[in-house]
Parts: sequence; C-alpha cells; structure tokens
Amino acid sequence: MKSISIILVGILMLSAPSVLAGEEQTFEAGSLIIPMDLAYQDTGMFQAYGLLFQLLRQGVTIYWIIDLEKTWHHASCDDAVDECAWDCHEEGSDIKCPYPTGSPDFYVGAEVLWDGEGQLDPGDTISLHGYRGGPFVIDVADRDAAVAIIDVWNDPASWAANPWAERTVFQVVSVHSTTGAFTGYVRKKMVAAPTIAVFSDGNEDIATSYLRAAGIPQSNGNEFPAAKCGADNCGPGTDNPDMLTVVSIMGDMGTCDNPSYDHKDGALFTSDGVPAYCQIMSMHWNVKDREMVECDGGDCPDTQAECNGEVFTYHGHEVVAEVRQFLAYPVHFFAECQAVNAYENTVPNPAWPYLDDEARNGHFLTTTGHPPDCPDGDCSDGDFECITGGCDEGARDCCLSKNEKELGAGFLIADQPNSDTLQILHPEVPYNQLDGFFATEGGSEPAFNLSEYLGTVYKNDLDVTFITGPNGPGEEDVWMTGYLDGECEITDPFLGGPVVCESGKVSYLGGHKYDTTVPIQTSWSSQGTRLFLNALFEADCVTTSGQPEISLAVLGEAVLASETLPARGNYQAGFSNFGAGTALDAVLTQVLPATTTLVAFEPGGTEQAAGVSWTIGSIGALVPRPGDPPNQGNRWTEIEFPDYGEYVLEVQMTYRVGVSTLQAPVGILTVQVVEEADGGPVDGGPEDGGDGSTGDGGGADAQTDAGDSSNGGSASGDCGCSSKPPSGLWLPCLALGFVVIRRRKTRR
Repeated sequence: MKSISIILVGILMLSAPSVLAGEEQTFEAGSLIIPMDLAYQDTGMFQAYGLLFQLLRQGVTIYWIIDLEKTWHHASCDDAVDECAWDCHEEGSDIKCPYPTGSPDFYVGAEVLWDGEGQLDPGDTISLHGYRGGPFVIDVADRDAAVAIIDVWNDPASWAANPWAERTVFQVVSVHSTTGAFTGYVRKKMVAAPTIAVFSDGNEDIATSYLRAAGIPQSNGNEFPAAKCGADNCGPGTDNPDMLTVVSIMGDMGTCDNPSYDHKDGALFTSDGVPAYCQIMSMHWNVKDREMVECDGGDCPDTQAECNGEVFTYHGHEVVAEVRQFLAYPVHFFAECQAVNAYENTVPNPAWPYLDDEARNGHFLTTTGHPPDCPDGDCSDGDFECITGGCDEGARDCCLSKNEKELGAGFLIADQPNSDTLQILHPEVPYNQLDGFFATEGGSEPAFNLSEYLGTVYKNDLDVTFITGPNGPGEEDVWMTGYLDGECEITDPFLGGPVVCESGKVSYLGGHKYDTTVPIQTSWSSQGTRLFLNALFEADCVTTSGQPEISLAVLGEAVLASETLPARGNYQAGFSNFGAGTALDAVLTQVLPATTTLVAFEPGGTEQAAGVSWTIGSIGALVPRPGDPPNQGNRWTEIEFPDYGEYVLEVQMTYRVGVSTLQAPVGILTVQVVEEADGGPVDGGPEDGGDGSTGDGGGADAQTDAGDSSNGGSASGDCGCSSKPPSGLWLPCLALGFVVIRRRKTRR
C-alpha cells in the first residue's frame, strides 16, 4: 500500500490550488479590477469582455467576484421613497445612481490605470467604491502580465506590433488597481478563452454584432463577419470557420434507405467525437427550417421506398440531435428569439421523411406538453384547435396550438413584457450580472410561457428563470439558463466538477435583437447584449469546474542497479485526465538529462534535442461518454545512463482548451543509477526500492517495472498501462484519490 499512499499524496498536492471557485479569497493591494458597473464601465462595457477573452487566451487567470448575498434594488437608487443603501461612485458621497442596481460585491479603494468614461486620469484615486455588477479581478501575482495586455488593448497605436488586439469596434476599457486588500467571493475562476461557434441560421449577423461589439474573434483570429454568410464563405475550410451552417452541423445523414444515426459527426465535434467548441449560438432559426428535410438537394419523394439511394442533404431535426449530444459535455448553448422554439419544442418524429430516433429530441429545459383530448371537436383554450388524429401517431384527436412555432411545446410564446414590470431574479448568479435598467425587445418571440393547458414545467421543477414578467416565473420569462435536462441546480454556488454535474448549460433569451450602443445609459436595450456576453464566460468550459485536470508521472525504476556502464532502463511517460473537460491537441514530451542517450521509444514519437514527443490528440474526461477517447495512457522509452549517480527524468504536456494552450504540471522521477554487486546494489539501497518521486505532476511507485516488452512497456502503440503491477495500478489509484478530493471540494 506504500505506492498508493505516495500517489495520493502527490494528487493531494496537485489538487489544492490556492484559490477555488466557490470560496472567499483575500486579494492584496495592487490587484487589478475590471469594473462592471455603469459608474466606471458604461462606455467600455462590451469591450471589457473582449479584454477578458485576450487575458485568458494569453494565460492570465481571472476571478469573477460576486457576493453570495447580493440583492437587486428594483427602483432607481435615487428614488426618494426607496433609496439604495450604497452610493453610486464614491462611497460616502451620498450620491445615488439614477437607475436600479444590484448591491455591491465588495468595497475597496483604487487607483485609476485606464478610464473609459473620459472622467478620470491615470493615477487618480477612488477613496472607496462598492464595485457592482460582478467585477473581474486579477490577482497581484499576475499584475505585470495583465497590465502589458491591457495597455495594448486600450492603445490602438500599439496594435500594429500586436495584431491580436486589432478590431473594428474600439472603446477604452476602465481598469483600476486596488490601494488596499479586500475580500470577495470567487464565484467563477476562469482559466481558458472559449471557442465560439455561431449557427449560420439566416440571422447570424445578430450574434456577430454582439461579438464584434466586444472585439471577440474567431478561433483563427479573424473578426466575426458583419454580414450574413454567403453560399461558400462560412464554415470549416473558409476564412470564417466558426460560422457553422445546417449542413456542417448535421454531418453525414446517410441515404434514404440507410440513414445515419451518428449524432456526433458534425462540425460541433472533432474527428474523435469530442466537442470542437466551447459553445454555440443560434439567434433566430426558423421553426420552418427546423422542420425541413431534403433529399439530393430538393424535396424528398412521397415515400421512403421511392427515395432509395438518395442522400439526405438537409435535416433540421438532426441539428437538434447534434446539439443535444454536444450538451453531454461541460459546454454551453445559447438561443435567442425563434431559435428558442426551434430547439426547445422539437419532438422526435419517426414518420417519413424524418425517421427520427429518440436522440432527436429538443426539450433541453422543459417537459413535453400533453395536448388534451377533444372528443367533441372543441378545445377549451381558443389558441388551440382540435386536430383529428393529431396525437399518438394518429390514434387520438387532440388540441394543438394554432401557432406552428408552438407545436411540441414546451414553450408557448408570450407578449413582450413591460420593462418597468420586470422581476430581476438571482442577481448572485453570474449569468445575471447587470447594472441599470433592463429593456425588453420585440420580435416574434419576445418572451416565453410555460403552459398550464399542456402541463409543461421546467424539468425537475428547477429554478432557471432570471428575468421574467410580474407573474413569472413561467409567465413572460425573458432570460433563462439551466443544465441540460435539469440535471443540476444552476443557482448552486458550490456546483462544479465531474462528480456533481456532467452536462452542459442551456441559455434562452427572448427578443429578436438587442442593441450594441454604448454608453449603456443611453440605450437600455444593450443590456441584452451584456447577458449574451455573460453567458460566454460563465460556461464551465471557461472555468475551473469544466477543465481537464492532467496528471503526469514518469514510471520506472527509481533505483537502477547495473553491473556495467552504460546502464539501461525502461521508463514510461504516463498521463491521465481527472477533470470534467476534454483536453485537445495534447502533446506529450519525455525530457531527458543532457548526458543520457535515448536508445528507443514508442513508435509515433519524434526525437528532439531534449528527448522525444508524441502527438496524443484528444484526451477524454474522467467521466467518459460513448465513443470518447481514453482519459489515460502512456508512452515508453529506453534510456541509457553513462555513469553512476542521480538523474532527473521529466514528462511534460501541452494541450488546448478553447483557444488557450495550457500546460500540465510536470511529472518528475529521480533515478539513482547504482553499481550492482553479488547480492544487490553496493550501496544497499532502500529495501523496497525507494520511495518514488512525485514532482509537481503526481507520483509513481519507485519500484515499478516499465513493462513486459523488451522495449520498455507497451510496444503496441496503444494507450494501455504497463502490464506489471504496481505500475499498472497508478492511474486507477489516482482516479480514486481524485474522486474523493473532488467530492470534498465541490460541496462545502
């Protein structure tokens, strides 16, 4: 059991970061704040999210600080009858904001680095401010790296030398440096910049207008286009690879006589079946388009038999199925306006030409309604009509909505709520960080109702509504977010990690198109755009709760006894992912001391000056989904040591999450090469072969054997562990230790 205890100590060291999401943290003087209230970030509000993207892309950790006890003050803060307890700018001034706000997330004094409102100069001081609206904080340890990025972002003169900052829309983002320490609740710890897919649904220019307002680029660095997609300028292989068409999302549908039911072969997935994106946005997909099926580029024949050999070239229900499979991972889906109905109200249809299986089911957040019988041909609700044979594959006469966009509900369409009557719920949730009035928008679906007539509810009766009309939730709901199929409670501040919740999140926003005008105080409709941008960075694939957690170890003999020199040993570079997220584009490197010689290595590697590297590709999550790549593996090497003494072997790994390239903690094994005499090593050595070595990346039993193969372990090129214990036990033991730690960490 000694080897297991060593391994668990290594994992305990690895899994104890100094700041976790879901706990209070003290930030020292000199930490940076990106304000997110209108007092200091009115004009630069949207560009603050673009800055956030670049900070994450370039390796700066961001803390989203939100008070757990936050309340929303529905009246204007300067209301004579119902005045806010906090001041608008300087605390103690007794000057209140002329609009509603949430209560402050923390109070601290600060010095101005950048002011996007044109009111303050660099170096000006703010004695004390109650920062509202979910400010973003950068720890003082990352200050210098962050300031270098911030200065470029806010200075167009520096863009030529830093093209990553170039963008069409430009406003200065306010940034403050704290003059004292403060304590705040870390609701989200963000570590990766997301990849974002926009569904080219005919209204994709709505989503791209929001992204361009923020300055958030595509995965290839190009700006999202301002115009709608043409016939051949969007999708994989174009200059706009993240603008995905129906055909690219649905994947290969097969033929009429041999339809495909692979729901993970579209552009939302990599070739090995894991998400290629952190999130996808659909702004106004028409229900008619969702219901369309085409064969060989045109209308399908009347019967399946007449269609033999023809290829399905468009299938709206399959798009829903691909998104549902996508949401089995810690990713995010955002829909606005009619797209909400198009996805949420989809019900599988086994009839020709749909030929749906059960996976082509929308209803991500709501239950499917049960249309009542109408034996006398009448419906008690005037918005419904009696359809003969309308239900149960023709076996039942039932009442169906007269509005085709409501069929399959789910959701019915509500009137546009009066902005003055809105309820702002759960201001402590990251999705709902606002400051000021929220103005509703019109369009074909300005808000949504659950249906008492059909018996629809939010799945598991969970609370997913953040902005709603005066009689909601469930009536005139404007802004909703929940986990797929109601798996978890979205408002739980301690939620995170694979043990607690494994699925993705779904966000719905009513209204056709929100403004991108700033300052926001001149256009309250712009608040909807802010909600969209909140959702980009709240997603688990951005935060620590949805990340891969890679552990590395060098497996082999820590005490290598040899009668002659040079000595040879067989070692494995082992890796395992204990996180909820998938690691993409992983590259594993065995680093050797300069004096050693690489004799042989597992096929597929590339020899380098410092050792050998293998392209691993995708590494699956701790909780596997069907068809996922494995979450662990190893690669063997045979190493020659020129002399007796001590040598340090390292294993390193880089991998990608979103557009961020991350590096796993290094795995280390210190090898002692000793002279072997009759009866054992001349120095006696430890009786059990040593205590192993952990390094930063976890440990391995010091007395492990490198494997049965004469080449040092798994010579087959697969990802299997070494066949001899205890080296073959290291990954399961690590997993066991990790699960225990994650259970303790995610529920406090």
